Amino acid sequence: MLTTRQENILKCIVEEYTKTAQPVGSKFIMESPLIDASSATIRNECVILEKEGYLEKEHTSSGRIPSTMGYRYYVDNLMDSKNIDDIKNRIEGLFANRNMSINDVLDQTGKILSEMTNLTTVVVGPNIEQESLKKIELLPISNDRAVVVFVLSNGHVENKMFVTNEDFSISDLKISIELFNDRLENTKINEIEKKFDLIRPILEQQVKHYEMILKQFANALTSIVKPTYTTHGMQYMLQNPEYNNPERIKQIVKFIENISPFDYFQKQQSKEKENKVSVQIGKETGFNNDDVALLSTTYSVDNIQEGGIALVGPKRLEYDKVYEILEWLSDKIKEVYNK
Repeated sequence: MLTTRQENILKCIVEEYTKTAQPVGSKFIMESPLIDASSATIRNECVILEKEGYLEKEHTSSGRIPSTMGYRYYVDNLMDSKNIDDIKNRIEGLFANRNMSINDVLDQTGKILSEMTNLTTVVVGPNIEQESLKKIELLPISNDRAVVVFVLSNGHVENKMFVTNEDFSISDLKISIELFNDRLENTKINEIEKKFDLIRPILEQQVKHYEMILKQFANALTSIVKPTYTTHGMQYMLQNPEYNNPERIKQIVKFIENISPFDYFQKQQSKEKENKVSVQIGKETGFNNDDVALLSTTYSVDNIQEGGIALVGPKRLEYDKVYEILEWLSDKIKEVYNK
């Protein structure tokens, strides 16, 4: 465990380096209201912190920067609460808009988070397979095309384009949908394909190529169940000096495209059940480059559907602010969507 003075020096270096991306020297540390020590004492303490692995020294400067171990100590022990009212005020309006689906709310939330933190946001929409089918509607738009609208029990609406051919017509779709509405109303999404076995003999009597239609609807339902995955603010990630060469850019883009906030959250929650936010720094993320950090949280809707939100950036990010945002967001989603 570090002494109080060492903790204050580490805190000062982490927070200043986060803002400037420049190594922090003893002169700046000495001017901090947290530190009451001479320049020589501060230099000695920095040497100790470096030897113990909390700081690193840049060869081109006399100042020091935090190591991954230093960031981890800061996150676990030194973070203060941050005022995030500006972000909360912008996001509150989205949650108050009852005309927006949860996917739309979270998508817009992701955009706001990226804009106001200069980080990349990854949003995984809720898994809706436990929701029930309320009704299916048919909207013909031409002789061979129609939009099929799936309305779910939580109010979520999915539109799927169906293209007819010589095997089935718009009329066949209409007959099929009438039967589906009669037999599948209030059936959970993940149980519908099982019920197709009961519907098949009836549909066979009314539609010639009934198997083709069942296959089309099965494919549509599969795509509905698959959680949405969106990213915002990739440009902010790439503006950081830590990612200033093409190979590193390629690596970080690939890493972000494969992020699962839920997986990261589960890994940390197995150790720390009480935390709403998971923090991975450097190689804890599984990324082969040490200079990345990821903070994530998960949420549930109607106490069943699960999704996740992650903010990704260089290790040099505002952990205290981002942690506070995700913690508040987790509570807000619970308040609005789990009544």
